[in-house]
Amino acid sequence: MKVKKTLSLLLAILCLSALAVPASATEMRASAQIAAYDMEVTPASNQLAIYFSMIGTGKMDKLGCESILVYKLVGSEWTLTEIKTENYTGMSSSNAYTHTNTVYCSSTSGTRYKVTVTLFSENADGRDTRSETFYVTGK
Repeated sequence: MKVKKTLSLLLAILCLSALAVPASATEMRASAQIAAYDMEVTPASNQLAIYFSMIGTGKMDKLGCESILVYKLVGSEWTLTEIKTENYTGMSSSNAYTHTNTVYCSSTSGTRYKVTVTLFSENADGRDTRSETFYVTGK
């Protein structure tokens, strides 16, 4: 009798596990306009390399980097030193599925920087954005 109960329990567990959907098979879309995105700020010699990548959920009217705001720490306050917007060369693409680029901003060795990067994707359904703020020290 114990063998039948144990066998029944094992079969039930096997059936349930077969119905489970692996996590990799689920859709990992960020929004209706954004399939995936990535951004990174890397200090280099006298410059900040600001990398970004945007993948739309299909062919987008426009997508890429909406803005890059670079602040420098002066004393105890952040001072805005550079602004780049989506119309700056290399920041965005029209009628595209993806947009990837690295934009460079000047920096000073040993100086602390705060960089806010905002990515976007836009189609007939609207516009969606994702932002991240990075804190780095110039090299």
